Amino acid sequence: MTDRTKAPLPGPPRPYHFPDVTRTTLANGLRVLLARTHNAPLVSMRALIRSGADHDQPELAGVASITADLLDEGAGSRDAIRLAEDIGLLGATMGTGADWDASYASLDVLARYANQAMEIFADVTTRPQLPAEGLERVRAERLNDLLQQRDEPSMIAAKRFSGLLYGKGPYGFPMSGTMESVPKIGLDHVRDFYRQHYVPNNASVIVSGDLEPEHALKLVEGALGDWGRGTEPPRPSPIPKEIEGNRIYLIDRPAAVQSEIRIGHIGVSRSSSDYFALSVMNALLGGIFNSRINLNLREKHGYTYGARSMFAFRRSAGPFVVAAPVRNEVTKESVHEVLSELRRIRTGDVEDRELHDTKSYLMGVFPATVQTASDIASRLLDMELYGLPENYFDRYRENIGAISKADIERVAKKYIDPDRAVIVIVGNAKQVREPLGTLGYPIHELDIDGNAIA
Repeated sequence: MTDRTKAPLPGPPRPYHFPDVTRTTLANGLRVLLARTHNAPLVSMRALIRSGADHDQPELAGVASITADLLDEGAGSRDAIRLAEDIGLLGATMGTGADWDASYASLDVLARYANQAMEIFADVTTRPQLPAEGLERVRAERLNDLLQQRDEPSMIAAKRFSGLLYGKGPYGFPMSGTMESVPKIGLDHVRDFYRQHYVPNNASVIVSGDLEPEHALKLVEGALGDWGRGTEPPRPSPIPKEIEGNRIYLIDRPAAVQSEIRIGHIGVSRSSSDYFALSVMNALLGGIFNSRINLNLREKHGYTYGARSMFAFRRSAGPFVVAAPVRNEVTKESVHEVLSELRRIRTGDVEDRELHDTKSYLMGVFPATVQTASDIASRLLDMELYGLPENYFDRYRENIGAISKADIERVAKKYIDPDRAVIVIVGNAKQVREPLGTLGYPIHELDIDGNAIA
């Protein structure tokens, strides 16, 4: 008889094997990765351009993302409307975009339409029209978004935090641009960025799904084999600002009923050999709902609805940040508790059950991220962009499971520094200024653009 008063115990994890990957490089330098999956009659195509917003200049911040947004505003012989119609007739979905490390184009379609889809995909990637009217519309939408963000404390806090860590170099300004930079971006800037960075020897194409690798390679060669080779652009390197000690940066929002808090410093790059230990440590600290920081600020004290921490793993060292919206009257206490948790994680004070549950969660959710053709394509993008080993995803759960309490203490001591952190507070300065002063850290008051207030 089954005892239905008790939940069944979990069984052992099922074996997982990441699809075999066929790799080749075309004569023009384009890298091609192909993976066959059988779970659905779908195909996912991805173009990876290994240049993103890290190539933007502060005066033209946003040009990488605007260029990517314009890729599907007409391509080849199709204008924007005809392109959207043809994609719709195939039942496909198309996306373009950019982040700090790269620019992307994606197309997902039924496998039986792969030939037609590859033609569209190649046009968008290699023959975009980049029209003037498209730029005007995208630029207007971007400016409207930026204007709205000036009234959002969370966006103000995020932007000021990045600027204080990285200054005016890469990672220091918003990927989407600024109110000053976006109006300056003209068609020549967009087309220059495309010409310099969208070259096959700076790109990779990924095809995953229900398609034989031989057929997929033939499609790629036929559609992209004549893409003209160019000069591969140099890689920029962010230059972080040195942090000598904890400093509070206060941005006044007189009508705010809560404070947006950001606490952190420079983190680590995605290529770090400590990636798995850092992933487990951060999940335990503030990366999942049952993490220490969230349980402290939300469950124990009732200061917030949610608090989190994260490492922004990028090609160069991105930020480590703790973020929380809290009531104005407990802003000082919240900062104190966050710093206390950062200090505690460095002591090796980790319970066996706590570590077990955290690793079990990370291993348990992993299979849900590698189920579909789109999932596999996205994982291959990461593998290609960050130079991950061939067996990386096969060994993912094994590597998470191998992390020990000693590993947590080691990476926390190495990468978490609660005494050299930038502390950004966006809130009602009149209510929070005096209590924050009792923490003993210098307080610098800024406007929402980061300018010092005397």
